[in-house]
Amino acid sequence: MSRDGVGVVDHAPGPLPSVGRVAGRMPPAGQVVVTGIGVCAPPVERPAADGAWFDVRTQLGRRGYKYLPAACQYLLVAGRHALDDAGDCLDAAAEQDRGVVVGTNNGVAALHDEQDRTVIAEHASELSPVTAPYGAVNVLTSRLSMEHGFTGISLTLISPLVAGLESVQVGARAFAAGRATLLLAGAMEQAVPAPEVAAPEEGAVVLVLEPPEQAEARGAAGYGRCAVRTLLLPPHGLAAGVARERAVAVVRETARSLGADQVPVYALLDDSAVSELVAGAVPAAVGPVRDAGPPTAGSLTPMLRLADRLRAADGDSLLVTAAGTGNVAMVRIWRTAGSTRRSAGC
Repeated sequence: MSRDGVGVVDHAPGPLPSVGRVAGRMPPAGQVVVTGIGVCAPPVERPAADGAWFDVRTQLGRRGYKYLPAACQYLLVAGRHALDDAGDCLDAAAEQDRGVVVGTNNGVAALHDEQDRTVIAEHASELSPVTAPYGAVNVLTSRLSMEHGFTGISLTLISPLVAGLESVQVGARAFAAGRATLLLAGAMEQAVPAPEVAAPEEGAVVLVLEPPEQAEARGAAGYGRCAVRTLLLPPHGLAAGVARERAVAVVRETARSLGADQVPVYALLDDSAVSELVAGAVPAAVGPVRDAGPPTAGSLTPMLRLADRLRAADGDSLLVTAAGTGNVAMVRIWRTAGSTRRSAGC
């Protein structure tokens, strides 16, 4: 905590060794290999709001999925695509060593809105017994676990904007702690009923994560490796003084520890004071910071951009995102040399 009472919270178990200072060297801790990518999201040319981009019967089947919240449907589709893309990854991990971590901000917002209106206008007894259990957001994540026999950890994260990227970070921690040897990490969102601040999001992204040694043992080069660091910069008090100086120093050192001064930097930033601080503090020695687009109303867009960077053919990079809530995430991506794989999507 700084002297004026404003803290900077670093959501990492410990600093990663600096990257890129010695040719060919990468940090030994905090990395995961992405061996599969699954995306279920509306095409750019068709707005999500029209609902025409997704048909649950075509994507999942005629029975067992119709009454699931849309975000859960998207998650299940993305999970199937990711596991298909990863090949025989299930053979490398026992069911109890398989985990799922998913981030969301608005995955059940529409359902909660519907339930509120039912209770206010009628009575709680009128809630649908089919959809009521999904008012608990982790039930959506658990549905993905049950779909594929994952009986290990099952977590849902809700940190604004960065929840999806945090799922990758939690995956690395789970591997280091021996809690899992295979992980599905993702983000799912459904358009909020009345968006006011940012554009609504719909869709899901799922990444198959494996420890580097396991992926190597089964000959899976995948798309590459990534390491995630997250920070919380309390927005109050960042205008000037000791708190701002400390925040700038933490952001700069975190970015440098991930090799920001060695690779192109892509940013998802809003017009907040937090984003302005982050933009000025992240080193960008390899050309200017590339604009990866503005944040939207949930945690999906940063994960879509991570999937884009993993599938890109232009080498390593750093993805940075920040929002006025104070949530900041940085992802260092080491692309697998020569990889030309393309994952499936809706």
